[in-house]
Amino acid sequence: MGRKRKGRKDLPQRVYHNHNTYFFVDRQGKWHNLGRDYHQAMVRYAEINTQPRPMMTLGQVMDRYQKEVIPKKAPRTQKDNLKQLVPLRAVFGHMPPNDLTPPEIYAYMDRRPPVSANREKALLSHIFSYAIRWGAAKDNPCRHVKRNTETPSGRYVDPEQYRLVYDVMPEVVQCAMDIALLTGLRQGDVLKLKRTDCKEEGLLVGTSKTGRTLMFSWTEDLREAINRAQNLPSTIATLWILHTKHGQPYTGDGFRTLWQKAMRKAIQEGRLDPSMRFAFKDLRTTAGSDASDDNLLGHEDRRTLYRHYKRKPLKVTPLR
Repeated sequence: MGRKRKGRKDLPQRVYHNHNTYFFVDRQGKWHNLGRDYHQAMVRYAEINTQPRPMMTLGQVMDRYQKEVIPKKAPRTQKDNLKQLVPLRAVFGHMPPNDLTPPEIYAYMDRRPPVSANREKALLSHIFSYAIRWGAAKDNPCRHVKRNTETPSGRYVDPEQYRLVYDVMPEVVQCAMDIALLTGLRQGDVLKLKRTDCKEEGLLVGTSKTGRTLMFSWTEDLREAINRAQNLPSTIATLWILHTKHGQPYTGDGFRTLWQKAMRKAIQEGRLDPSMRFAFKDLRTTAGSDASDDNLLGHEDRRTLYRHYKRKPLKVTPLR
C-alpha cells in the first residue's frame, strides 16, 4: 500500500498536482498529463483509468463511480458532482464502506452549509447504491439520514419585474427570456434549441437534466418568440435558434456573462432598481407557478413541482 497523502486528499489515488498541472501515474509508472483544469482533469482521469479493481475503501468506490457513472450524467450535473466529491472524498475516502454510520454522516452534514450538505448526502447515497451493486457495501447508511430543510431558491417574477428587466436586455437575451417563460425550460435547454426542433405539431425538446422529451404545442406567442430568435442577425446560415452574430450557439458561461453584464450596467446607469433584479432560472419558477398544465416543467413527480416551483402568491378571500 502506498503512503498516505499529506495534502490534496480530494484527489484519486495516483493523481498528483504539480506545477499547476494534474498528472495520473499508472501502475507501469507512466505519467499522464491530465491538464490544468480540475474538472477536465477528472474526466480525463476517468477515460484513462477504466479498469475496475478491488474496492476496500469509499475512496475506491468513488473512483469507480466517477469513471463509470458520472460521465453518463448531464454536463452541468457532472460538474456539480465532481465538486461535491471533493469534501466527501476528503472526509470519508479512507473508510471501508461498511464502517460508515448514520451518526457520522449527520456529523459531516452539521459541518457543511445546509444546502450543500443535502446535495452531498444525496450524491453519497447514490454512490452507496452502486457500492451495493458492486459488492463493496451491504447497506446504504444514508437511508437513515434525513435531509436538511430547504427554502426553495427560485422566486416568482411578476409581470412588472419581468418587463423592467426585459427592457434593459439585448435582443438575444429578450428572445431567450420569452422562450424560457413560455416553456419553463432551463437555460441550458433554451440555448441548445435547434431549428430542426421545430416540428409541424410543435417544439420538440429533449431536456438535459431529466432526459424527458417534451413536445410544446404551438401557440401564437411561442411561434412569435421562436421566429424572432431565428431571425437574429448572423453572418452565416446557422442550425441554432439562439445564436451569436457569427451563427454559433451561446455557452452557458457566455450567456450568463451577457445577462449579468446587462443587469449591472442598467443598475449603474439608474435604469433598473436593484430590488427588481432576478436570476434567469427564476423564469422557470415563474412558468411553473403560472402554468395550468402540471406537465409543463417535465417532472414525473408532482410533489417536486409543488415543492420547488409553485411560488406564486395564493389568492384567498377575506372573511368579510
